[in-house]
Amino acid sequence: MTSETLFDNKDQMRLPTEAPAQLGKYEIRGELGRGTCGVVYKGYDPFVQRYVAVKVAQADAVRTSEATNPHRAFFAEARAAGMLHHPHIVSLYDAGVEDIYSYLVMEYIDGETLAPMCNKKRARPPTEQVIDIIFKCAKGLDYSHEKGVLHRDIKPGNIMLTREGVPKIMDFSIAAINAEPMEEEGIVGSPLYMPPEQVRREELGPRSDLYSLGAVMYQLLTGEAPFPHTEANKLFAAILSEPAPRLDKVRPEIPKALADIVDTLLRKDPDERYPSGKRLAAALSQQFDKLRYAENQISRRESGDALRRLHFFHSFSETEIDELLNASTMCTFNPSDTIMAEGEIDNAFYIIVLGSAEVRKGDRRLQALEKGDCFGEIGMLRTLKRSTSVIAG
Repeated sequence: MTSETLFDNKDQMRLPTEAPAQLGKYEIRGELGRGTCGVVYKGYDPFVQRYVAVKVAQADAVRTSEATNPHRAFFAEARAAGMLHHPHIVSLYDAGVEDIYSYLVMEYIDGETLAPMCNKKRARPPTEQVIDIIFKCAKGLDYSHEKGVLHRDIKPGNIMLTREGVPKIMDFSIAAINAEPMEEEGIVGSPLYMPPEQVRREELGPRSDLYSLGAVMYQLLTGEAPFPHTEANKLFAAILSEPAPRLDKVRPEIPKALADIVDTLLRKDPDERYPSGKRLAAALSQQFDKLRYAENQISRRESGDALRRLHFFHSFSETEIDELLNASTMCTFNPSDTIMAEGEIDNAFYIIVLGSAEVRKGDRRLQALEKGDCFGEIGMLRTLKRSTSVIAG
């Protein structure tokens, strides 16, 4: 196997050279992108009057090897994506076959992939933005894994970012569903982001996808993959045996705790990584709050004293108070500061320990909040867009 086939190891298809005018009810409005697995067109659904993305491959496609038919793989993607309905996963609307074309109809994302943000020649995105992106992808992967779907090809080019900055995981073309055996030849996936067990062609699990997500995070923050070798043998040797350079050594301004998170994600032994996207998201959430509210944070001693003054925490032991402080961030806000913004997506849950706040919908005041009141619990449980804002009093 040559490095060329290794780095471009998806099915080689005879793809459409010209866009069809229409597929089923979908009007084709132009090409969005093209790869070895298919062509993605911008389409329009006249029934519901919305733009869609139509991924097309020819039904008579052939593969350079004699392994699995790519036509089957194409509809395996439809099955995997069709099982998933999450705000951080591109939605599948429809699938079909017409003449020589097999096609999937997906949510149209007005944005671009993370690949441009990973370019070393570009300025690094703000650390808070990177944490937010990876946090939301971790939530999406946690949902996918709970449904029994492993993505197996997490990379910058498979994560879209909307104009509003919302990440959405896409391309489940080599996903594994409920640990079903897969007929495949060679190594599938994108080598720069592969965990060691994928290189060794061992059984994969949720921690494998999280390794790949960690590699994406590393590249967003540094401009390079953890092991940026272009030769396959050197790359795989590094993935299998070399530790990735720590983030805080490459960029000393990166907080040590954040570097620890990425270091955990890139461990060689899957058992030493985060066990789930949910656990990763919880770790990232703490770091996001610390960075976002760096100027607002108050000391741990003041935080503990403020909690003990609330009636709800009177029965808590010192150990329990300490555990709560470890899992949270205590901040102070000035009057009129926005604590939670309408339209944002996060999973933070808030308790007012001092002062007051008010809930607003647009310019309309809905409710007053006082010491001891809580808010944000729905966002924590379901990761939905905030329907209201909360302003410090």
